[in-house]
Amino acid sequence: MGKCKNHPDRETSLRCMKHEIYLCEECLKCLDPEIYCKFRTSCPIWFMDNRGGSKIDDKKEPAETGSYQVQFQPENRSITVPAGTTLLKAAQDADVHLNASCNGKGVCGKCKLILETGNVNQQPTVLLSDDEKSKNYVLACMSTIQSDIQVRIPEQTLEKKMKIAGMGKEATKRLRGLIHEINPMLKRIPVELCEPTIDDPISDLDRLYRGLRKNGVDTGCLHTGLKVMRELSTAVRDQNWHVTASVVEKNCSAEIVGITSGEDIPRPLGIAVDVGTTTIVVYLVDMTDGSILATASGHNRQAACGDDVINRIICAEKDGVKKLSIMVLGTMNGLIGDALESAHSKHHQIENVVISGNTTMTHLLMQIEPRNIRREPYVPSVSAFPILKAENIGLAVNPMAAVFIMPGPASYVGGDIVSGLIYSGFHREEKITLFIDVGTNGEIVLGNNEWL
Repeated sequence: MGKCKNHPDRETSLRCMKHEIYLCEECLKCLDPEIYCKFRTSCPIWFMDNRGGSKIDDKKEPAETGSYQVQFQPENRSITVPAGTTLLKAAQDADVHLNASCNGKGVCGKCKLILETGNVNQQPTVLLSDDEKSKNYVLACMSTIQSDIQVRIPEQTLEKKMKIAGMGKEATKRLRGLIHEINPMLKRIPVELCEPTIDDPISDLDRLYRGLRKNGVDTGCLHTGLKVMRELSTAVRDQNWHVTASVVEKNCSAEIVGITSGEDIPRPLGIAVDVGTTTIVVYLVDMTDGSILATASGHNRQAACGDDVINRIICAEKDGVKKLSIMVLGTMNGLIGDALESAHSKHHQIENVVISGNTTMTHLLMQIEPRNIRREPYVPSVSAFPILKAENIGLAVNPMAAVFIMPGPASYVGGDIVSGLIYSGFHREEKITLFIDVGTNGEIVLGNNEWL
């Protein structure tokens, strides 16, 4: 909160990030609407000024009643939703993927659809060109449904889906032969348990552990969360004592994170995410054979808060770490959705996640305060993360998915260059190699199998 530039007696949360000034509702106007501004994609003043009628004190329209059918082409999927539902919400309910990396706030402009029949109530937006408007393009997150309608996903979006799948095939060719054994963090272990009797009355959990031991699992360091304990009794009996245990293996321990039916288990998937300061790249991997099914990349929305890590840290100190975490998660989840859509797969199939990024990027993603990274003696809060659960991060994957974050040895030597070092393998060779990561933030490694 701050004082309005023109009305010092008024408190407001609306701040121009370019000029570092606050404006109240009455003064809400972009100061430089005609020139380039790197903060525009996340500027509340710009979008509230250009969307029209979105100020806090505007009168709300009366709630619409009834329900309407929405048909999405070329998927040929239909869904009936209440009047006033946004097209984005209808698409999500119909399981039609639309990229909305801004979480439906109307600031990324990626959820474009073509309105073929019917009527929607559109909020004004500067993210559609005059040519697109003449062709009945709408933003799904800013269009509410007023009748039975039919919409079409634009051709360029479908072409992008094919490109994403094609890039996965090319990446598989480049990586073929590098991985000789696939050893995922989260493993599904089928277990056939003996039904309890009066002569064998041990608890359901002890019975599960006994079954896992028969399957070669070391249960000495195995533990189980309360959520699984609560579901265990019903799960084993509903499945007639034939279940699959999902076990996450860590360095010195293991954890049962889920109990599911032993039948109809979809193929397990994994994702590898490169969280760059400027660009984020997602690889969708088939965990059965290591093939890359799809690759998607996009602009890190945090760039609106500065081009480099120092500016990101300063922005986090001013506006809060959570804001920047939401920005990067929105980008990542949108790209994950794109990759899954191109591979005709679902979010719950992703059970293993590896994330690589510099030290500041991983701190911001995890909502960990990075302020000390830019202050002497330049110490991060965390350099090596334990294996985490996706549900605690906000990733759009299976909530019990195991998440490994590449460790960074120093404040300005992060997991991104560690990943590159592992990929190149020169740390196993006798010859001395110079390895350079040319990115928004540059890092260098020199060495061989004896020193780095």
